[in-house]
Amino acid sequence: MKIKMLVSTIVCLLFIATGCVPISDLYIGKPVTSAPVIKFQDHENAAGTWQTFDVTINYNYSRSDELIEITGQGELSQHYQMVYDGVRTMRVYLFLLDADGIVIKTVDIPTFLTTTEDIFTFNVPIKGSENIKAFSFGYSGVVSDREGQSYFDSLP
Repeated sequence: MKIKMLVSTIVCLLFIATGCVPISDLYIGKPVTSAPVIKFQDHENAAGTWQTFDVTINYNYSRSDELIEITGQGELSQHYQMVYDGVRTMRVYLFLLDADGIVIKTVDIPTFLTTTEDIFTFNVPIKGSENIKAFSFGYSGVVSDREGQSYFDSLP
């Protein structure tokens, strides 16, 4: 009886403890393998497009020894814009990576999308670090129409 009580208590404490961790921290230490990775170039400023089937993000970054600033705008792909009407939820993350593509820091990018044609913008200043060699984005979302909803994601 005491063993069952001890096991039950430990399981409950684990559920409580995992509920206290911010979602963005769950990706630290995981490799980015299924999404494009942008390696920082030697020069200080660059621009480009990060794209998957679901999302397109146009970004700019500037990098100095003390500060990395990544700005841009993103939107759902044409597929979602043509097939679905509304966005129930959308979370976008900026993953800062080491030389091996492992997430060392995650930044939650606010997206306030209500329709599939909405655009989100962001400006993320980050304290510079020698360990940060690249970045990528990730996302999870739910879109809807009159017939139902569809879930999509790209996360480490």
